[in-house]
Parts: sequence; C-alpha cells; structure tokens
Amino acid sequence: MNCITVNNLNFSYPGDVKVFHNLNLSIGNGDRAGITGANGTGKSSLFLLLMGLLKLASGSISLWGKPVKTVEDFRKARIKTGFLFQDPDDQLFLPTVEEDIAFALLNRGASREEAGIKVDRLCETFHIEHLKKRVPFHLSWGQKRLVSLAGVLVTEPELLLLDEPTAGVDDEVIDTIINYLEGFTGTMLVSSHDKAFLDHICTSRYHLTNNSLEKY
Repeated sequence: MNCITVNNLNFSYPGDVKVFHNLNLSIGNGDRAGITGANGTGKSSLFLLLMGLLKLASGSISLWGKPVKTVEDFRKARIKTGFLFQDPDDQLFLPTVEEDIAFALLNRGASREEAGIKVDRLCETFHIEHLKKRVPFHLSWGQKRLVSLAGVLVTEPELLLLDEPTAGVDDEVIDTIINYLEGFTGTMLVSSHDKAFLDHICTSRYHLTNNSLEKY
C-alpha cells in the first residue's frame, strides 16, 4: 500500500500562477524519497497541499490508502504526520525551547511528565539540552532547525515531510540530522538542494521540473 498517492493534481496561486498541472506521485509505506528541483518549482507547495494547508484545484490526494478531501480528513492524517517547515521561524512560537518541543504532544493530551521525558530524550539526541530554557527567537538558525525538528519528532510520526531540513545549517547540525534520520523507520519525503544529504538518507529520488516529477 502507498503512504502517499497524488493523482492528476492541479494547483495555482492567485493571479493564475500555475504551479502543478496533472502532477502524479506515489510513495510506498516505509519509502524514503527525496525531491530536488529549482527554487520556485513547487516543492514547498506540494508539502503544504499534502498537509491540507493549501487547497488543490482538482485531482486527488490519498494518504495511507484513504482519500483526504475535507478539513477533518486532513486533521486525522496530520496526527500521524510530522511536517518540518522550510523556515523554522514559522514553527517556533512559545516562550522556551522545551515548551515548543512539547507543544504538539501536550496538545494531543499527553501528560506533562510523559512530554517531559520525550523532550529530554530528543534534546539529548540532538545535543541541545543546554537550550531547553532558552527563548527560541534568540537561537541561531541551526539551533532553531534542531528545535523545530525535535518538535516534529516528539509525536513519533509515521510520515515525515521535511522541507529543506539542512538549508543554512553547518556540517555538525547536518550530521546530527542524518544520524537521527538514518534510524527512522517510517515513511519520509524530503525536499533538498543538498544531494549529498539525500544520498545519505533516501532510497529513491525525484526531480521536480515543468510541473512534473521525474524519478531517477
């Protein structure tokens, strides 16, 4: 069964700025797929469509074999999905790092004790224990990236959608991300200009160009 199935997807921004025309994509359960493509080809738009944060003009999206059309459909799918925005500042909004990481888990009804244990575990994994009481706004870009990724992973998602996870970060942060993702057992769809990074973590690759995804 596919985790992600996109059939004949069409999407345009206001002003008839066409992004996708009859786009098709199939990602199997457990696949680790990377997407490359020039800026402006629609990689981020595809992720936002898969999350239900943009509305397609026509076509269909199915997740885990079930069509997702309504707000409720996407809400249920998001429970099993972790989405990393391209800009960590779009994801961090609470007074401290530990609160930001715990937010999604607490929002789903976890106890503060359970959330605290998982936050501590991820902070240790990402070597950011010393940042827990810090204000996210004051962190470096690389630190923000690790905090936002920890906030995505704390719910233990089955599907990861990662939009340019290594953009603007140093080699040490990239190595930390790779070390974690190499052990991730779910499904991943990752957009990146960093082909060496994709070589490390992905088993299949797609290139987005001219409204089409070409597997290579």
